[in-house]
Amino acid sequence: MQALERLNAFLPRAGGAYARERNIDPGPKETGHVSRLSPYVRHRLIGEWELARAAEKAHGAAASKFTDEVCWRAYWLGYLEMRPALWARYVAYLISDEAETARSGETYRAAITGRTGIDAFDVWVSELITTGYLHNHARMSFASIWVHTLRLPWQLGAAFFLEHLLDGDEAANTLSWRWVAGLHTPGKVYLASTEAIATCSAGRFRPTGLAQNPAPVMMEPPPPVVALPAAQPVPRAPSVLLVTSEDLGADGFRLAEQPVVGVAALVTGKAPVAAATASVAQTLARQIGTEIRLFSSRAELESALTAFGTRTLLTSRLPVGLTRAELNAVLNDTGEPIHLFERTRLWDAVAWPAATRGFFAFRPVIGHLMALTDPGGFQDKP
Repeated sequence: MQALERLNAFLPRAGGAYARERNIDPGPKETGHVSRLSPYVRHRLIGEWELARAAEKAHGAAASKFTDEVCWRAYWLGYLEMRPALWARYVAYLISDEAETARSGETYRAAITGRTGIDAFDVWVSELITTGYLHNHARMSFASIWVHTLRLPWQLGAAFFLEHLLDGDEAANTLSWRWVAGLHTPGKVYLASTEAIATCSAGRFRPTGLAQNPAPVMMEPPPPVVALPAAQPVPRAPSVLLVTSEDLGADGFRLAEQPVVGVAALVTGKAPVAAATASVAQTLARQIGTEIRLFSSRAELESALTAFGTRTLLTSRLPVGLTRAELNAVLNDTGEPIHLFERTRLWDAVAWPAATRGFFAFRPVIGHLMALTDPGGFQDKP
């Protein structure tokens, strides 16, 4: 089922029913309580603004809980974008000796293979690996058990999620795991309980032996807060439209105000995501009436730019994360300079600067987001 079809099927439940039932996870075969649109939203096959507006149109104020949940992604993205050191610390830990020692331990091996003896956790491991999805409450409880009961490093749990989740979002994933561990909001942790898991799993699980006290956490110095990138002027030179898995909106052609002479797609990551990236790029190339080139290396990109006769790339803004790192690695490889221009969606341009503290402080900006005339349009003033 495509994104819009799934949205239309879910819309009747996006109001009061969602607010009442969203925390209940009856299992992977029963999907009616939540939209299951997160993989599409993660890669912007459908925009957050499309979900939020459709729900508000259908239910009015009763859709506020659904709208809030949709806007959590904007909050997480903005928070990490202004604190990229948090991502850098996480990446550095993954290649540390401490992480390697933890990976070699039996507790870690049991956790990632679903052999802990904790019924809910072991089933969730299988579900995650098999389907690429977990209900949000299951994710919270999973992370709590990983950190506080199994006493495993949160970073390794976050990496395990990113490896398997089809909706794996570096900002939401990293910061949510930090929140569970007690790092996002100092002094606040999330401790899963037997009763909460039993209730939210519709009675499927009643795990025993869960931690009653949080694991010790090594507090960190606050990350430096950096300014968000200023809007870039649209290049006047002919450009190549760069498609990445960060933004697969079918309206990508709106990026360009000057002639587009080609479409290039950075194709990396999980097979379904890479396939979707290539498919969207092909569609955009047909719409524009130009050729398409796929690349994952500097040599492949150089070949594409030579064929298109320009060294200017135009794309939607790439947030902090794996795709940004992969593109930077290609662009920074040896060779003549390649000029990259990024344009920010208006939704992000309004939302991200408001992610200064917690979500409660961010929440007032949701009204401004909902009032935008063209939230999916691109910021055009430097």
